[in-house]
Amino acid sequence: MTTTTPLIKFDVCIYKSDDISQEEFLNWSTKVYPVKAGPLIKRYGIVKWTHTVQPTGFREPMRHAMKTDMGRPDWTVPDYDLVTTYWLRSLDDMRALTADPEWVQLEKEACIKSNIAIGHFVVGHEVVHFEGNVDNAGA
Repeated sequence: MTTTTPLIKFDVCIYKSDDISQEEFLNWSTKVYPVKAGPLIKRYGIVKWTHTVQPTGFREPMRHAMKTDMGRPDWTVPDYDLVTTYWLRSLDDMRALTADPEWVQLEKEACIKSNIAIGHFVVGHEVVHFEGNVDNAGA
């Protein structure tokens, strides 16, 4: 029996720069930046790369629901504008990617669009309990 090593899930929680609108930031981060960064990310063997967009309009309703409906008054909904997630075989793949001169150049542009003074990393293994439960959609 062979065992497989789980992929490492690496989340980068990003705030936009105060100088640009959320619409401009999301357009750049989900449409412009991926065209430039995608080939480089693939070159370093990153298995999967996604973005989770967190619109400002979702935050306050969720905060309110947690406090009033869910009984979680001390829980928070962070103000991240975007979470970019990489699935890796090894953290060395991410280290190699971020050391590449092309990546360093891309990050210079990202520093203009993002507020790099704050942010958050989450690193671990994803445990999937079910996936693709589309048969019950709309039921």
